[in-house]
Amino acid sequence: MEPRPLPSPSMSASQRPADSLRLVHWNIKELDTLKLSQPEHLQVQAAADILQALGADLFSINEVHHDPTRDNLGAFLGHCDPQKTLPYYRLSPSNTGLRSDPTRQILDRSNFGFFPGQYATGFASRFPLEKTLEIQKLRWKEWEPNIDLTSFNLGGVHPDEIELFDKSFTVHWLTIEGRSLAVVCLHTVPAFNFGQDKSPNAQRNRAQLEFLRWFLTGEPRPHLTAQGIEPLPQDQAFLAMGDFNCPLRDKNCPGGPVLQSLLADPRVDPQLARIAPTILWDLPRLDPTITFFADGWDYNRLPTELDYVLVSRELKIHNLEVIFANPDRRIHGLYDPDSDLTPLLEALAEPGRKVGLQRGISFGRADQVAVVSVGKDFARLRLASDHLPLLLDFSWQY
Repeated sequence: MEPRPLPSPSMSASQRPADSLRLVHWNIKELDTLKLSQPEHLQVQAAADILQALGADLFSINEVHHDPTRDNLGAFLGHCDPQKTLPYYRLSPSNTGLRSDPTRQILDRSNFGFFPGQYATGFASRFPLEKTLEIQKLRWKEWEPNIDLTSFNLGGVHPDEIELFDKSFTVHWLTIEGRSLAVVCLHTVPAFNFGQDKSPNAQRNRAQLEFLRWFLTGEPRPHLTAQGIEPLPQDQAFLAMGDFNCPLRDKNCPGGPVLQSLLADPRVDPQLARIAPTILWDLPRLDPTITFFADGWDYNRLPTELDYVLVSRELKIHNLEVIFANPDRRIHGLYDPDSDLTPLLEALAEPGRKVGLQRGISFGRADQVAVVSVGKDFARLRLASDHLPLLLDFSWQY
């Protein structure tokens, strides 16, 4: 097994300021029971290596399978946190797959998912979780009573019964240095209809982000208060994070203006996580706020801004970064896919780099494969997930 990597000059991870705390948020693609039950699964090991190197005090994770038969989040933390520096954790149940039946191959077509508990949201902390609020059963019509959902395909669920959250909305309260901090964890539905005219995705994403904005900055609503759901007090410090699945400036995503208004609210610091300029100096077409691109080593495939960390004004931001590595991608030629490329791959091997094959369709030749090499740190990030980690170093403002 390779040694745990430390952040290198080719990977963005600023030096941690003294007396600051570190939060890491990461959507780690589809961490299901099968992967997490394998001690040396390559993706799990790659993600664990990166997280251990980053040294978080607080850790938010999307896409862990909530399996009632085993502790999947604890299993993952065992991979990346062998010293148990994050002893307090919780994996919140999700609606994803709620109406599925794997034994009969029935999919959940309302909240999506192949099995119950898919794509759950977890949180781990160096500090005790004093109280947790998990909003899972709130119906969309309870949040927006006047919305007309009859034109949408809701997967066979009545418009009055469909949940607002296809996963869940979770809040943890901690005490740090004698002061209260609320940590909001959310993974929204994608703000994309994927070519389906009757899909509710884009509007459901907007509604979920509207709820987030209300919870962070709004006034109480009596019918929600009766369910034990109230917005945060005006003097409550908070962090809100997750895969919000909505590019901030995409005109086709109705949740974008909601996020923009939230970042413009006086209670919220307007800073966005960004890739360090030293990493992007030779990648001028890559937006520094991207947090996702499609699987593989081609960083020009669907680069998108999906993940966010929102910071209240009571907190001082020292670093707010998207963790990325210099791809240093080199194309070594296009070849017939039936040819033996083993000698070439072996000849190209060198320390600090990974060599592999990529479908030639990325280079305009669907009938060929490309031999590609990239920097080792970049390859490790891409093996770990299609999303990039977000890192926040912060302290109390005063």
